[in-house]
Amino acid sequence: MKFCTVPRKSRSVFARGYFLWLLDVGCLSLSLYLGWWLRLGSGFFGGVGEFTAPRLIALVVISVLWTAVFNMEGLYRRPKIISTAGQIISIAKGVTLGYLLLLAASFVFKYYYFVETRLVFASGWGVAVILLSLVRVGLVRTAIRRRATHREGAKRAIVVGALPFTRTYLESKNPVASGYEVLGFVETREGEISSYLGPDCVLGQVNRLDEIVSDYEIEEIFIPIGLLEDRGAFEVVNRCSRTGLPVRMVSDIFQILMPEEPKEKIEGVTGPGLGEPALKGMGVVAKRSVDVAVAGMVVFIFAPLLAVIALMVRLLSPGPVLFRQIRAGKDGNPFTFYKFRTMRQDSDDTLHREYATNFIGGKELRLRDEDKDEKVYKMPNDPRITSIGRILRKTSLDELPQLFNVIKGDMSLVGPRPPIAYELTIYKEWHKRRLRAKPGITGLWQVSGRSSVPFHDMVLLDLYYINRWSLLLDLQIMVKTIPVVLYGKGAY
Repeated sequence: MKFCTVPRKSRSVFARGYFLWLLDVGCLSLSLYLGWWLRLGSGFFGGVGEFTAPRLIALVVISVLWTAVFNMEGLYRRPKIISTAGQIISIAKGVTLGYLLLLAASFVFKYYYFVETRLVFASGWGVAVILLSLVRVGLVRTAIRRRATHREGAKRAIVVGALPFTRTYLESKNPVASGYEVLGFVETREGEISSYLGPDCVLGQVNRLDEIVSDYEIEEIFIPIGLLEDRGAFEVVNRCSRTGLPVRMVSDIFQILMPEEPKEKIEGVTGPGLGEPALKGMGVVAKRSVDVAVAGMVVFIFAPLLAVIALMVRLLSPGPVLFRQIRAGKDGNPFTFYKFRTMRQDSDDTLHREYATNFIGGKELRLRDEDKDEKVYKMPNDPRITSIGRILRKTSLDELPQLFNVIKGDMSLVGPRPPIAYELTIYKEWHKRRLRAKPGITGLWQVSGRSSVPFHDMVLLDLYYINRWSLLLDLQIMVKTIPVVLYGKGAY
């Protein structure tokens, strides 16, 4: 029985790329000519010039070479072609860089074609940006989107590696209802999928990924989380990322954790992207300003409570008030992490090291909350915890000193939880992607399941947050944290 039928190859993206390249050459040539004509050929500004044969040859050569700059800006990649704002920004950058290179070449070769005066330069730049934007966004992008609509609006996707729910998806009566048209699978090693589903489902090997993406006009790539356990997974992810397409990891449990993302599902299973962090530029300044303002206000308001907790910890359990530990911050940089001490002084960390090794390694932990009769991924009855510490952990009040970490700049209010130094030695390469953001006091993990979430899916939540960051998302997480803390959900 065949579970998959590979569709006939559609028109190559390079075939359409040649047409787009010719459009760009035409638009750039027209822009250069109009910039020259307005100042020197029209007579409007008193200039008189003749458009000679050498100038015509230069116009064509410059326009052709200019498209190499566009290629560096990614303007011939499908994700950029079907975007609006991103494409216009790249056009403006490409035109500006091209003119700067043209100016530099003019000084070297002493031929000032199309940069004779500031008006020639400025008018050519303006016409190029406007004309290219109109043609690319107004015509080309519209035509591509109309064609996609005729395909029932489904995005063309491939799966690199095997999925645990492959058979379920392929037997679905309405495979494009999820918003994706899965064209087939790409094997990371020969026979891993074809031996199970048959050769008709396989588009090729991962070393031909660029060719497959081009031939089938692929718009998104999916990677099953199970694949990331393989030794060569990091190279596979990098190869997928180099295509310039959105790369999404897929996990069964992630559907439960993030049900509000229905647009990014394959057969009901969602997956966060593996793109660049969303926090950059003014976003860094805005997030830091909110962190300092909110943390400072909370410390000021709850100063009496902090003093009372410190006194209780000191009186009811021998040892220091604060627990200090070296944790890994953004990009793995170490910092001193603060909490109210909840364990007996000089507790042996062997128990936690063993737990962390199994938890991060994805091994079955066999931990249960007997009161709720449910599986958990934290130790519910750690014998090292003091009586006052158990109360502080249940109410999450032991986390309050981390507000000083936020004020110092080591942490943020919202972000991934900072790992202990020895935990990094157990991390797989893809786990380390969660270190691309400043660690936080709360995050998606805390509001999406906390102790009921396995480590791999906790990392998925962190990557989702890092790639989708916004001040609104931070606010939503902080608001959702309040009932989690009040009800002590998942706290041990």
